[in-house]
Amino acid sequence: MSFSRACADGKTKLVRELLKDPRVDPAGGENYAIRYASENGHLEVVRLLLADHRVDPSDVDNWAIRHASVNGHLEIIRLLLADPRVDPADDDNFAIQHASRNGYTKIVKLLLEDPRVDPSADDNWAIQQASYNGHIEVVRLLLEDSRVEPSAKDNLAIRCARENNHIEIVQLLTEHMYRLDGPEYNKNIL
Repeated sequence: MSFSRACADGKTKLVRELLKDPRVDPAGGENYAIRYASENGHLEVVRLLLADHRVDPSDVDNWAIRHASVNGHLEIIRLLLADPRVDPADDDNFAIQHASRNGYTKIVKLLLEDPRVDPSADDNWAIQQASYNGHIEVVRLLLEDSRVEPSAKDNLAIRCARENNHIEIVQLLTEHMYRLDGPEYNKNIL
């Protein structure tokens, strides 16, 4: 079994042994090992790889954190965020957009704690996708961030929620829009 395959498959003991071999390059194949260990949720393998100075967790547009976010690997994301080379906002804030789309509330919350992350990226795609897929807790979290504009794209978030019968989300977004400090309530005030 190749080193990269052992990492992608989460073979921690084998990875530990192979890292002792000076012929093994843990950063080979554009850091394939950490990219796929992260994507597949192999926390201990990711720890081992991050301990090796040759490994770059930000390679290929921060693939590791982007795909750990897609697949809901909270602890791996936490570990990757501790590395200063990792940028969770890479690729137009892909990580928070896809964590929102998939309903990973804890990951969205963690990513929102990083000042580089912009939940309104790509014309507020994160809240639109969370609304479309019925992830009310993610929608609530995103609404707490003043950068998020739920009425973007002609109220696409509300329309997505309505089309998919996510009535609670429609109500939440409507209440948010018409709250006392909201955009609709204050629209005609001089």
